[in-house]
Amino acid sequence: MKLEEKTLWANIKSENYLPVYLINGNDGYLKQKYVSLFADRVVPAGLEAFNLHKFEGDVTSVDEIATCVEALPAMCEKTCVIVHDLPFGELTEDEQTQMKAMLEDLPDTCVLVFWQDTESISQRTSFGKEVVKLIDKAGAVCTIDKRDSKSLTQFIVEECKKNNRQIDFDTALYFLQSVGDDMSNLINEINKVCFYVDSVVTRADIDAVAVKSLEATTFKMLDYLLDNDFGNAYKSLGILFDQKTEPTIIVGAIVSSYVDMYRARITVESGHSLSELKSAYPGTYKNDYRLKGALARSKKYSVNGLREALEMLSRVDIANKRTFSGERLSIEKLFIDLAMARRIK
Repeated sequence: MKLEEKTLWANIKSENYLPVYLINGNDGYLKQKYVSLFADRVVPAGLEAFNLHKFEGDVTSVDEIATCVEALPAMCEKTCVIVHDLPFGELTEDEQTQMKAMLEDLPDTCVLVFWQDTESISQRTSFGKEVVKLIDKAGAVCTIDKRDSKSLTQFIVEECKKNNRQIDFDTALYFLQSVGDDMSNLINEINKVCFYVDSVVTRADIDAVAVKSLEATTFKMLDYLLDNDFGNAYKSLGILFDQKTEPTIIVGAIVSSYVDMYRARITVESGHSLSELKSAYPGTYKNDYRLKGALARSKKYSVNGLREALEMLSRVDIANKRTFSGERLSIEKLFIDLAMARRIK
């Protein structure tokens, strides 16, 4: 069966474990969190040496995994076998056969967890399809993707509450927009801000303590640029260079922002909605504020102006990847060119 995050958590909390789980998706922090919950809850404390088995996929064999899966638990109800990033696509024919045989006859004394962090199971191959189908039949396939902006904003409110601090929803959204949606980094920044303030978290507290994400700094930099505030635009650029951000990454972030602006503008002017655009790029637009912000910024340009801006960005991006000198100067000049593109009708 396919389990959503809430159902997976309920499954673990009730200790109603299935024989096998496939944990995949694009949120590394949450995937690791749930794998850790399996390790902590399936096997009682003090009995890990006998009943908890962890394998790194690139240095283990299917035979080793199968041996541990079939082993009886010692002094508890179940064993737990966790396999991290098994390269399913690199298994030999014999290993594929052994893997399928194991998944077709899993014991009820073991909880087997395949944790695909950087590796994925390609379902373009017949073996990949078979593996996922067998796991789905015997246990659960759990895709843990990054949460949407509403869920993450509520998460910030709840985490602040756990730290005996208050934050309203709008300020929490500003927090999210400032530090980004990486859960691991988000939690670190929440803890920093909560340690800094006495009771209520404000935007000023966030600006004073939280480290802004590349995306947030880029958005702020572009807002200054679009308001013809070149002083603060260059100051924001200086912050990125002070943080040792590679010039190619800075240009890439600006390019990404202008691509968003162009897509949002064309989508709306062609009679479609931002929701349709979000659906067309499910792996790109996880948060609504990114597209709404892009649409608002795009209105400072004509469509032809946006096209010209993208041409400029393409040339600077290629030039920065070919040379190792003068990158900051080329980005500063780019700001002027992007401002000039706003005059195009």
